[in-house]
This record gives sequence, structure tokens and C-alpha cells, in this order.
Amino acid sequence: MAGNFSDWAPYTSYVQAGLVDGAYANAGYTMLAAGPPRLANIGGAAAIAGAVSGNGQAANQIVYPIGIVQNFNLSHTRNFSRIFEIGSERSYFIAGRTVGQIGLGRLYYHGSSLLRILYAYYQDLIPPTLVPAMFPNAGAAVMSNPHDVIIPAGYENIYLNLASDLFAQPIGLLMYIRDINLHTLGAVYFEACYLPNHSLGMDAQGVLIQESVSVQFERAVPVAVAALTLISNSTASNAGGANATFPGVTPG
Repeated sequence: MAGNFSDWAPYTSYVQAGLVDGAYANAGYTMLAAGPPRLANIGGAAAIAGAVSGNGQAANQIVYPIGIVQNFNLSHTRNFSRIFEIGSERSYFIAGRTVGQIGLGRLYYHGSSLLRILYAYYQDLIPPTLVPAMFPNAGAAVMSNPHDVIIPAGYENIYLNLASDLFAQPIGLLMYIRDINLHTLGAVYFEACYLPNHSLGMDAQGVLIQESVSVQFERAVPVAVAALTLISNSTASNAGGANATFPGVTPG
């Protein structure tokens, strides 16, 4: 199999060598979960890495899974200024700012709406507007900005009022990726997420209620979870082989 540029053989070899048949990633093995706005709120990136590794029990106190998600997309945009000079046809590029955005679509099946789940960690226990946390979590206990909500976002399961001052407060999102053999590939935590858009739609001929939000985040923080080591052309041939080791798996 090809592993180096000089080994390229289109009729006989794959370009990327050693990929294990069936060991692929797909949406069914990717977890999305909502949590506090900053990893610093719960001890930093090392804390979330330790929490989601192993059996993941510690993560139950940090993030809340988002179910019935139908589509998810992540994009980054970085602007560049191109500078030309008088006297030549050459140019330089000056890097600008990077802006990230997430799109999230979900079916409303039963229970809590999308906005309610995204703010699952948040709590405001001062009347008249109460926002109870949906689960006992470390983020609510050390909320960086314990804002008292004035304009209700909704009650109980249904939050639809994006004009509520609740949504002036940020949240965080965790994306945790495994392959179909449940071997961890990686994770990232999106900090300081805000929701500039929310929509809910249905029609008389359909049987489903659909929700979607757009999310802007301040930064994406890679989480160094216990995962498969870097797989490249030179190392992939051993991935999943007899000498490979995986987190939580004891060779036998």
C-alpha cells in the first residue's frame, strides 16, 4: 500500500495506507452536549478531558447531552487582506480575525425544546423568573455571571422567547467524536456561545416539528482526551492491529 509519495500506485494501492475496514466515524457516534460557557468555570481543559475519559461519569456534572439532533455544521471564516506593491505584480497576505459559527437542527419530539436544553446548565432561583438547572452541575454552582432573568424565556419545557435577557448570557458546547468501535478520536469545547437565530417550523401535511439555531462562539478549545494516537500513512497500517492499544481496552 502507498505510504509515501514515491510509493504512489493508482492501480494497486490506496493513497492513504492501512485504514482498517469498518473503523470509521459517523454522526451516530458523535456526542453533542451543552454546558457552562468557559472551561475555566469547571477547572479548565484538563478537567473536562479527565471527566469525559474513562467511563465518563464525571462529565455528568458538567455537560448535558442534546438529543434528536438531525444536522450539525461547523464553519470558521478567516479574513485575509491582500497587499500589492507599486513596481511589481507580487503580493503579500495579512491574516485577519477568525470567526466561528455552528448550525444545529433538531426535531422537537417530547420534553424540553432546543433552547431549553442548550441552557440546561443555567439556573436563576430568584423570583419572579425562575430558571432551574436541568441537572445537578458544577457550572451552575460557580456561574461566572449569575444574572437574574427579568424577561421569561418560557416555562418548564418550552423556551421560545429569544428576546429574553437569559439569552444574553453565554453557554458552552462539547463535541465528542468516536468511531463505530467506540474508540475516541477527539473532542472540542466551544466557549462563550451565543444564539443570534432560532427557528421552529411545522406544516399541516407533515408530522414533525423542527427546530434550528445558529451559534456564534468566541473560541474552540481542543480537549486532550484519551484517544487514538495520530494516524498517518506511515502509522495507519498498524491501527486496529494486534499491537494497537485503545483507551479503556485491555489487550487479551
